[in-house]
Amino acid sequence: MHELQRKSHGMTNNQDPNNVSRRAFTVSSVAAITAPGLLGCSEAESRDAAAPPEAAPSAAVTAPVATSQTKASGGWEEGTSIPAEYYFEPEHYRRDERFMADSLWLMVDHESRIPKAGDYFTFEFGLGESVIILRDEKKVVRAFHNVCRHRGSRICRNGAEPEPEGDQVTILQLKSSGNTPLIRCPYHAWTYDLQGGLTKASMMPKGFDLSKNGLLPCHLRVEGGHIFINLSQGDTPPEFDANFAPYKTFATEYGLADLQVGARHAYTIKANWKLLIENFLECYHCGPAHATLVTTHNWDYGLTDDEKAYRHNELKTWLGGQSKDWWSYEGKLNPGFVTGSLDGKPVAPLLPTRKEWSHKTTDMTTGLSTGYWQAYDDYVVVMRFTPRGPELIDCDVLWLIHPDAVEGKDFEAANLMALWETTFREDIYLVENQHRGVRSGGYRSGSLSTSVESNVADFGVWYMNTVAQA
Repeated sequence: MHELQRKSHGMTNNQDPNNVSRRAFTVSSVAAITAPGLLGCSEAESRDAAAPPEAAPSAAVTAPVATSQTKASGGWEEGTSIPAEYYFEPEHYRRDERFMADSLWLMVDHESRIPKAGDYFTFEFGLGESVIILRDEKKVVRAFHNVCRHRGSRICRNGAEPEPEGDQVTILQLKSSGNTPLIRCPYHAWTYDLQGGLTKASMMPKGFDLSKNGLLPCHLRVEGGHIFINLSQGDTPPEFDANFAPYKTFATEYGLADLQVGARHAYTIKANWKLLIENFLECYHCGPAHATLVTTHNWDYGLTDDEKAYRHNELKTWLGGQSKDWWSYEGKLNPGFVTGSLDGKPVAPLLPTRKEWSHKTTDMTTGLSTGYWQAYDDYVVVMRFTPRGPELIDCDVLWLIHPDAVEGKDFEAANLMALWETTFREDIYLVENQHRGVRSGGYRSGSLSTSVESNVADFGVWYMNTVAQA
């Protein structure tokens, strides 16, 4: 990322000016959430004529500097990795989960998943939260807790939950996704309409008021074609509009609301959510672990000075820019690559808002990486990371393309997915492998590089002094 991000991310002035990371997209959100209700967005784009870092303008979102302490819980020291117990102990995870539920807007999915009235799906968060996302008869998107108001039964099955077995079993329960004209609880058949209102509850006492027993709604916003929810219990959710202004601009630039999902893939990651965030906060590992990514993008920080100088001259010629050093081209598409593909060639038609190949790539994030977008001229890859437990993360990845593109004619899903599916599978392996090591009695908080891991250090300061103390 450029200096405009690093300044807004709360880094100190004595840090290495070349300290940029592959995907520092989480860090503005991390620094911004110093109290419940405050959420930041971050954007970084590859420009044709990028200014050197020291000359870059200020970022769209200015985040307060994370409070710094030399030592915190259990003797932890700033500049070292988080102590092991915070990665897997249930008591710490429960605090993390509540903080995120109260403080963040969670990106759920693209609204094209439910195009028709009655379409619905369930979204799971944490150890027990389940939400029904649906489109009602007036085409309004709504979100309700997946809990019957009678005695708390789950109304819709979640994806991983088994169906009742046995030829004679007669339990009727809505699946985890589908289309329905009404919402019926499988236990006592309490029935709700698509606005969440209770319409049927048999044999209830005189004076029972249907209108006061509807499904409990969740805070919801639909912006730029994406569905966001907040699970705080209060009447007023965290601020959305001001904090999501960069995302709105990004969504308009790439026409996200009008795109279709060309491919999607769901992953389950057996690790703590903080390890995944930390992985996405540095590119120290990109050269050693992501050969395809650093072939496509200028993200290999392991290059020697001579190699960086050579790459800089190549990029300057390729992009037609005047920038004076390698870091100014950090993250840009490498020479010969017009998009994020394995061979640099287009994988789909130009997006409707793109009129020619710009060689530009832009990324955007929302709070703590629960939503991440990497945009090219022909597609946008979207990642949603959702904590499900101390040692479990759900991830859905979507590839958004031109709304009229036809598979087999205009694009091949395998080619569309190839770069980021490869990269993410590598990240999953790395993070799960690290989680296994952190669980060992031989783990000790390790020293972080001040030049290429300062975003990880900032995350540790924020987490240990804010979330861990909540």
